[in-house]
Amino acid sequence: MWIGGQSASTIESGMRSFVICVCVVFLSCLGFPVFSQSTLHLFVEPLLSKGLGGTAYDLSFDEGGGNTALSRLEFPVVPLEVGLLVGATIDREGKRQWLFEAGFSHSTFPMSATMNDYDWNGYAGYPPVPWSYTGSNDTTVNWSLSASAAWTFASAGPVSFALCAQYQYQTESHTEDTLNGWQYIWNPSEGTSGAWDLYLINDQTTDVLEYTLSAHILGVGMLADLQAINRLTVELRACYTPVYVSDNDDHKLLTKLSTAAGWGNGVYARLKATYTLPRFSFGATPYLVLAGDAEYFVVNTTQTQSWYGNGDPLVPQGTTITGVGHVITSTQFDLTLGFGIAF
Repeated sequence: MWIGGQSASTIESGMRSFVICVCVVFLSCLGFPVFSQSTLHLFVEPLLSKGLGGTAYDLSFDEGGGNTALSRLEFPVVPLEVGLLVGATIDREGKRQWLFEAGFSHSTFPMSATMNDYDWNGYAGYPPVPWSYTGSNDTTVNWSLSASAAWTFASAGPVSFALCAQYQYQTESHTEDTLNGWQYIWNPSEGTSGAWDLYLINDQTTDVLEYTLSAHILGVGMLADLQAINRLTVELRACYTPVYVSDNDDHKLLTKLSTAAGWGNGVYARLKATYTLPRFSFGATPYLVLAGDAEYFVVNTTQTQSWYGNGDPLVPQGTTITGVGHVITSTQFDLTLGFGIAF
C-alpha cells in the first residue's frame, strides 16, 4: 500500500530505524554500555491474569474507661484481568545486558466475593470480645501501571544475574451490597440491670459501603535467569518494595467517610517461565509465558473519620474523629498466561 508517495513497508522500516536510533542515543547519554556489537530487540506480550488474595485494614481507637474499640475489614481481590506488557532488551554477544518493561492491566472481568467486617471491644488484660460480624457481597474493579529495568552484572553458563528496579501504580475500588451477620446490642430494660441482646442481620441493601485504595509501589532487588532447556527460560525476581498508600472508605449506611494515607514496606516476588516457539517466516519470534506473582505490603498510619449525614443514630452529623489507628495490609497473588512476539 502507498501512503503519500511512499510504501507502507518503507515507512515501517524508517520508523523502526528511528526508534532504534533514539534508544541508542538515549542510553548512550545515560552512560549505558551500548556497543557497536549490541543489538536491540523489542517485544509485545498480551496477558490474561487471575488474581487471588485481598486487602484488609485494622482500626483501633481508645474510647476511655479501659476499652479500645477494634475493627477489621477484609476486602477480597479476585479479578480476572487483561493486560499488555511491552519492552526492549539490549543484547551483547548473544546475552542480555539490559531489560526494560512497561505494562498495564485492568479487571475487565470483575468477579464477586465476600467482604468481612469484624468488631471487638478490647479490655486491658483480657482477650478482645467480639460483638459484631457482617459479610457483604463485594465487587472489585482494579487496574495497574508498571515499569521496570534490569541490568545484568554477572553470568555463568546458563545462569545470569541482574539488578532490577521497578515501579507500580495500582488502584482497587470495592463496592459492597447486602449485609448478613449478627450483632450484640445493649438492652438496658432487659432484666433488672440490662443485658446484651443478639440480633441477626439480613439486609439486602444495595449500597452498603464503597472502599478505594491507591498504592505507589517502588521496588529494588535481584533478577536471575536460567536457560533450563532448549527454548525454555525461567526467571526469578525478588524485590523490597517501599509503598505509599492512600485509602477512602465511604460507609453509606452510617454516612461516614474515613480517609488515610501513609508509607509502608513490602516484598514482591515473581517466577516466570518463557517457552520460545519457532520463528515466523517474516523474522518475528513468538513465545508462551506462564508466570506467578506474589506481593505483600503493610502500612501503619492513622485514619480520619467524618460523619456527613444522620445515618449513625449514635453519632451526630458533622462529627470528626482523628488519630484512629489504621493498619493496612495487602496480600495478592496472580497467575498469568501470555503470548508474546519478539522482533
